[in-house]
Amino acid sequence: MQRILYVCPMSGIGGAETFIKQTLTHCNKSLFENHYLCFRPGPLFDFLKSNGASVFLLNSPPRLSHINDRNKVSAEIQKIINQFNIQLVHSTSAYTALFVAWPCYRMSIKHVWFQHGPPSGWMDRLAALLPNQGIITNSHFTSAEQRRLEAPLRFFISRKLPLEKILLGTDVKKASSAEAQQYRNTLLAQNSITQPSTVLIAILCRLQSLKGVDLLLEALEILKQKKLKNDFFCCIWGEAFKGDAYFNSLKNQIVEKALPAQLLGPAPDVSLCLSAVDIVVSASVQPESFGLTLIEGMMVGAVPVAPNEGGPLEIIQHGYDGLHFIARDPESLARELETLIEDENLRLKLATQAQKSAELKYQAKRAIQQLESFHSKVLSS
Repeated sequence: MQRILYVCPMSGIGGAETFIKQTLTHCNKSLFENHYLCFRPGPLFDFLKSNGASVFLLNSPPRLSHINDRNKVSAEIQKIINQFNIQLVHSTSAYTALFVAWPCYRMSIKHVWFQHGPPSGWMDRLAALLPNQGIITNSHFTSAEQRRLEAPLRFFISRKLPLEKILLGTDVKKASSAEAQQYRNTLLAQNSITQPSTVLIAILCRLQSLKGVDLLLEALEILKQKKLKNDFFCCIWGEAFKGDAYFNSLKNQIVEKALPAQLLGPAPDVSLCLSAVDIVVSASVQPESFGLTLIEGMMVGAVPVAPNEGGPLEIIQHGYDGLHFIARDPESLARELETLIEDENLRLKLATQAQKSAELKYQAKRAIQQLESFHSKVLSS
């Protein structure tokens, strides 16, 4: 039995937290015994606890700048390692690794961390210098960016340190036709849309500037001016992130330009929301490390549209199972959306292939099997 401790600094609903949930639901319990430490309360901690996981919570979120906090985390890590005879600790980010790597080293416990990205600063560089048995990434892009950050420090980093790429997966399944149609009708009615053939576009993300929701709204304004033969409407699911300033700016943009779009708050059910729409968009203005929402949309038959950079380049084959637009260019995004809105046959063809691609490559169970295989390889090395 291989005993793993997963350490999670956040407890939200992002890609890293979703992956940690999957380590519980898809764990090979005949070979692995998983334990979890969360730095703060929230949806992830609640999920783990309610599903019977062995999960621990710090009394308060730690700060790297406070030496007492670092000591408290170290003491908690050591207690859990001793109590359950932990053999490997998995940190969910570079930030977590900065707390965890040294206690593991002192106790001769193997340690790996997952670079969910985007690799961007001193924490990612420093974490690569710490005692690790491996770094995991979620795309070729993330791998290359992590290596680029490490380059100035390469002399100090073991060249044998493995870097394992694991494409993320999803458990999202397409809602039944009846459920999807009912929810679609609800969305249309709530927004006073009388044309049932209206093409529904969706974006699901934390509402912050780097996600480019304002860029999508600019593309919608361009489309509105073109007076297309088919109607369209954009559903924006997500909650304000770090204050309401960006949320309010989006709201004003929609009202002032009279755009066919609506801020709908957090998605009540990702599967149902995406099953009810035709197109799912990622409009990020900095390269995404992966693009979890894209594969969730693909899995239920929505056509993915994303920038031609970062992780989405690995997910989408342009013209085969989705479309790329020129990053940070609202006119390019408008052109790709116009193609899908006006050409129903192409939209259906891409949707069908998107679902096939997702089912083949992006099952959550496959991702966790690959993770556990990597953990076993590290433990046996």
